[in-house]
Amino acid sequence: MRRVSLATALGLGLTTVLAFAVPASGGLAATALGGPIRPVRTPQGNALRNVRNQVTTENWSGYAIAKYETGSNYTSASATWVVPTASAPPGYSTGYSSSWVGIGGFCLTSTCSKVDKTLIQLGTEQDASSSGATYYAWWETLPQGSQRISTVTIKQGDTVVASLVDGPSITHAKGGPGGGGGKGGPGGGGKGQTWTLSLADKTTGASWSTTLRYNSSLASAEWIEEAPYSGGILPLANFGTATFDPGSANGLSPNLISSDGIVMANPNGQTSNISVPDSDSDGFNACWGNGPALTSCSTLPSS
Repeated sequence: MRRVSLATALGLGLTTVLAFAVPASGGLAATALGGPIRPVRTPQGNALRNVRNQVTTENWSGYAIAKYETGSNYTSASATWVVPTASAPPGYSTGYSSSWVGIGGFCLTSTCSKVDKTLIQLGTEQDASSSGATYYAWWETLPQGSQRISTVTIKQGDTVVASLVDGPSITHAKGGPGGGGGKGGPGGGGKGQTWTLSLADKTTGASWSTTLRYNSSLASAEWIEEAPYSGGILPLANFGTATFDPGSANGLSPNLISSDGIVMANPNGQTSNISVPDSDSDGFNACWGNGPALTSCSTLPSS
């Protein structure tokens, strides 16, 4: 694939160099995987931050709260979102987007000098091609590949509720250290922590859950709209506006603030901006864009 580099302003008073790929051909990729955050880096190697002190990435947009700031381990997270309608972005025959809630995979320091390689995720996929759009639910525990949830049929406009819980330990979303930990691996537990993953489509009433072992760092909780990865970051489907509300961490409101935000400048030329948190600090909008400048993104109405 031929790649062209150009300097582009991100629309928030910052400039970086991004590689824009020529359009891909063919149908939807056989495997589109989620993955850890991929920050855009400054010449000094730090994560690029905008004027709101939000991390700029190639693949994530949304919000994350992290242990390096709060001192908390994150042993549960939940999210409610409306499945957005997907279409292929201009100049591409295919586009991909994922909406999910997760634990891990975020920066381990304020400069993002280290990225968490553990990540447990639960979400929906919204992919589009010239023949139409595909929607489905999935889960993933890195480094394993994503697993489709075949028992729940997802459509655009459905309201989805998803949660991840490690055992019975619940503490403060932003406060003292949480549970999990111990010996034997990241986040503790030589045989792995015990996670219960649950997803329900509130529109249709369908639901799914599973229990599994996984060693998480417990170092962050996040609510993300993502450009998936399959041999490279894929073109981000035009999802319009994706609404996440409400969310929780460790059983309580995550108390999101603007600087917890993450914006995306995809190397294929698409962007995803975010609104400021809503009035009760547990929800936000993510807004798709095309070209060098982030599109504006309105705040959720009071809930």
